[in-house]
Amino acid sequence: MKRQKRVTIREVAADTGLALSTVSNALAGKEYVTEETRKIVNEAALRLGYRASAVARALRMNRSFALGVLIADVANPSSADFVRGVEDVAIEEKCSIFLCNTDGDEERQLWHMRTLLDRQVDGMVLISQHCSSPAVRQVLDKGTPFVLVQRRSEDHADDYVGSDNVSGIAEALRHLHELGHRRIGFVRGPADSSSARERLETYRGEARALGLDRDPGLVFAGDYTFATGLDAGRYFLGMERPPTAVLGGSDMNSLGIIEAASALKCKVPRDLSVIGLDDITLAGLKQINLTTIHLRKREMGTAAARMLMNRIRGGAGAPSAEIFPTNLVVRGTTRPPRTP
Repeated sequence: MKRQKRVTIREVAADTGLALSTVSNALAGKEYVTEETRKIVNEAALRLGYRASAVARALRMNRSFALGVLIADVANPSSADFVRGVEDVAIEEKCSIFLCNTDGDEERQLWHMRTLLDRQVDGMVLISQHCSSPAVRQVLDKGTPFVLVQRRSEDHADDYVGSDNVSGIAEALRHLHELGHRRIGFVRGPADSSSARERLETYRGEARALGLDRDPGLVFAGDYTFATGLDAGRYFLGMERPPTAVLGGSDMNSLGIIEAASALKCKVPRDLSVIGLDDITLAGLKQINLTTIHLRKREMGTAAARMLMNRIRGGAGAPSAEIFPTNLVVRGTTRPPRTP
């Protein structure tokens, strides 16, 4: 099949009888071009099938118009909402996205970051990524703008977007306490995650304030996957004194806990109340009906991308931080503990 020749801006200029510079300014959306001229140029471009060269635009403006987005787990449904928020802004800004899955592995993350810099992306959004180690900081400090989401460094001041971890965990524990639960298990996230540490500290502080059982064995260490939830469910239900409720570090954790409970003939919520964190779409399905902490993931992705674009355009000033509120969505996986 014969390949069609690409229409050039010179052909658009020849068709309209206008100067090349006038056509270029009209297509670029320059304000000093009259509406009548802009209409003539746009109609000709559409009729001829002209499309602006992204390469030429990038060279002219000394930008790649590409953003790197790093996520920890592409299989986790919560990742999609963060990415969609970034993409909403990218489309507005006529930027493309390089999506990189790191599996929470620092070496894989470093490889992706270095590759993105080699491709000269305009900036990066790092969602739940390592951000404190010397190797990572060496790459981050090369000058390409970046924004951290849901995990920040305690040793460096960076642009950051996150959720209100303290109020989210506190509200969930108060809900369980009001139902009558006193022995509550908790699945904590990765030890090097600032969000996971904030949630763990809140869990411990609220347990003390509410008079809950403070058995250290009620904390299960893992990540945010379904597999960790399975392991946590088996662990908690295998204890000599199992908890009457468990708060997962993510909805996927909680789904794993519910699966483990089912395999062990433990009914949720009759025998075990379960709360998740994320409020993924699956959580609201009638068959699952998971009580969970709602995170404004898409809004957070949008905020991170806008923050990044501000830096790309040369925005100066101290690093920004935007914290989004959370709220507990009570569904069908929590109820008062079963009486002996």
